[in-house]
Amino acid sequence: MRPLTALSLGCLLAASCAIQAAPSTLEVNDKITPKSSDRYIRAVHKEIETGTHELAKIRYGILEGMLTTKGFAWVYQGEGEGYILARFDYRGDTNVMRIEYDQSLVQLKYHDALGDYVCKKLVDDICYKNSRGYYNYIKNLRNSISKQLARL
Repeated sequence: MRPLTALSLGCLLAASCAIQAAPSTLEVNDKITPKSSDRYIRAVHKEIETGTHELAKIRYGILEGMLTTKGFAWVYQGEGEGYILARFDYRGDTNVMRIEYDQSLVQLKYHDALGDYVCKKLVDDICYKNSRGYYNYIKNLRNSISKQLARL
């Protein structure tokens, strides 16, 4: 569990933290407990194939996906080498996802949260245990990004 601290908030605002962004193939570890359903974890953290090798197009697809997400749009929070930070605020709760990308994959990883969206079991930036609301909102973001990348 990683609560949103003054240090991490400063990193979000300045986008100056050194983050190793590297999307990878998701392999859900069944030995981790407590754990949400595998299908919830996959619906959020499963990698998306880009369909193009042009990083500028991939970045554009991610940003468009953030804006066109079902329900509330996600807010651009900053970016670094190979990732974009996306923030979602709802009823006093905040969720920040790190959307990592390279020339072949895009993957959403847990970055930080406040309130109900704080991950209860975090392993390698994959949230294994959280509320159903977390998985629903992030799933919508992932689906929206996937649709935008398919249009490239």
